[in-house]
Amino acid sequence: MRDGGRAPGRPAARVRTSVATVSLSGSLEDKLTAIAEAGFDGFEVFEPDFVSSALTPAELRAMAAALGLSIDLYQPFRDLDSVDREQFLRNLVRAESKFDLMQVLGCETMLVCSSPLPTAVRDDARLAEQLCELAKRAHRRGLRIAYEALAWGAHVDTYRHAWRIVDDADHPALGTCLDSFHILSRGDDPSGIRDIPGEKIFFLQLADAPRLSMDVLSWSRHHRNFPGQGNFDLATFGAHVQASGYTGPWSLEVFNDVFRQAATGRTAVDAHRSLLHLQERVAHVQAAESDALGLELFDPPPRAPIDGVVSLRFAAGPGMETELSAALAHIGFHLVGRHRDHDLQLWRHGALTIAVDATPGTVWTAPGIPADLPALTQIGIRSDDPEAWARRARALEVPAHEVELPGADHGPGSDVVRLKVTDATSLDLRGPASAVAWLSAFEIYPRHEARWLGQGPLLTGVDHIALAVPADSWDGIMLLLRSVFGMQPHEGLAVADAMGLIHSQALTLTSGTGAAESTVRILLNMVPGSVSGTADLPAPRRGGIGHIAFSCTDIFATAAGMRANGYVPLPISGNYYEDLRARFDLAPDLLTRMRTDGILYDATDKGEFFHLFTRTVGADLFFEVAQRVGDYSGYGEANAAVRLSAQMRM
Repeated sequence: MRDGGRAPGRPAARVRTSVATVSLSGSLEDKLTAIAEAGFDGFEVFEPDFVSSALTPAELRAMAAALGLSIDLYQPFRDLDSVDREQFLRNLVRAESKFDLMQVLGCETMLVCSSPLPTAVRDDARLAEQLCELAKRAHRRGLRIAYEALAWGAHVDTYRHAWRIVDDADHPALGTCLDSFHILSRGDDPSGIRDIPGEKIFFLQLADAPRLSMDVLSWSRHHRNFPGQGNFDLATFGAHVQASGYTGPWSLEVFNDVFRQAATGRTAVDAHRSLLHLQERVAHVQAAESDALGLELFDPPPRAPIDGVVSLRFAAGPGMETELSAALAHIGFHLVGRHRDHDLQLWRHGALTIAVDATPGTVWTAPGIPADLPALTQIGIRSDDPEAWARRARALEVPAHEVELPGADHGPGSDVVRLKVTDATSLDLRGPASAVAWLSAFEIYPRHEARWLGQGPLLTGVDHIALAVPADSWDGIMLLLRSVFGMQPHEGLAVADAMGLIHSQALTLTSGTGAAESTVRILLNMVPGSVSGTADLPAPRRGGIGHIAFSCTDIFATAAGMRANGYVPLPISGNYYEDLRARFDLAPDLLTRMRTDGILYDATDKGEFFHLFTRTVGADLFFEVAQRVGDYSGYGEANAAVRLSAQMRM
């Protein structure tokens, strides 16, 4: 194998970003505009997009130039090789016509896929000869051929095999294309990429994907997504590419049914952010290596420490204020003040603060949907340096809004930095001065009137927050939480709900160590069949897909305190407790106490999980109280159907 001539040293150039037009929805003109506005350097022309477009080759070239975009790849050219000599010659004629087109476009590289047909050449020497013939013809035009192994190719289905063929053909206009999906979907070891000279890697295509058990062709055609939205180890993959000395574009080629229907501009922004996020992850892997080969990688500002969830804000409107207030009182929160200028209530419990907005028009509504859907609008997380989060978010192209609170002792940074997570909910990084400044806007009731001062806290914090997410926003929200906050995804879950099984994904962020450790847990629950900004959920009950879970240290003591506050336990079926007895061999007196308080249970070899629930507030929202014992890391998801059935009986 020939030496690629790579020399150690500092990278000389930044990563150029590109994206295949197939990755986005809309017309070709819409796609190019979105690609440019998102900050990409270039794009791959997906042949069906061009064929169906009204743009002539010259017009496409002119539009790309006007937008500041390079045309990096024309793809795909399928089924070049053939055991039928006459068919191969016809394929060369077809290729020459594509070369004519590429020269008008100003595109120098064409992607050639390995053939999945029964007529594919199965002799390496003959295949190398046919590819070499194509490369000679391309070379005469000043063009190049990038040969890619499809994971379902009839003869060539691995990147190592494709590279052997390219190496044997030994032509300067012939190189290989590496596609992360075709490599990682097979479980192939990507470390061999380091053995390919970087200048012989003519193109790099990147895609992430969730782990699915299905044929690789269907997986590829429908379930690819952007880096940071799936389960592939693209950071290690990218480090191997860097080590090869590759200096070409990092391009995204994603086939995804949801993306083909989602807003073009938003998908393009997510796509570009995913490449920035991937570069940061690759840099972390590469940092352990002695030589920084390859390209200069994106280096955003670091994350700042956080200290857990300290506040929540709900939009209840005048119609849901009473019901939500009752639910908060039942779990131990007390009304301690009202805003001086707005219909905003202040509820406290220990160190936790909840604001309830009863202002008309604050509840999300849509045609055909009753106004009975109170929304969690803000999640407050304590941070000593909110401005650091603003810098990081903006570097990753996420809008960050600085909120200055009246009466705060403003230092060099902001009191609160707000990032929009879903259509309804923002995440607020709250600085040390924000609490006092924010409370100053409230009329606080006299201390002797605040009954909560005489009661010890039943709750110790927020265990997790579940957010309802429209299907077309799912991947973008996942990317935001993983890229900006570094949240780690866990295995996806199928959770029973009134609408059927919904997809749920848990993400966690842990900061600090030992006694100072703080964990933020967020569950994303995909609303089946929904899209952003629409109201296509069935009424009147859409299921408990959004909720807040509070933590406690003794769930039985907490349940007793809640009952004293007027809480009525959910009517959990007796069959459930009989099943628990059989599965976990729990003591009879423990089961009796659990049955009395409507407490549910789960356990693993690492710990136990006790939890109880309130009835739903309006159509969806409810509260959960949970006690974790040992190192239990789940969410009691096996109890979802039991919880739902009990809530629907109340």
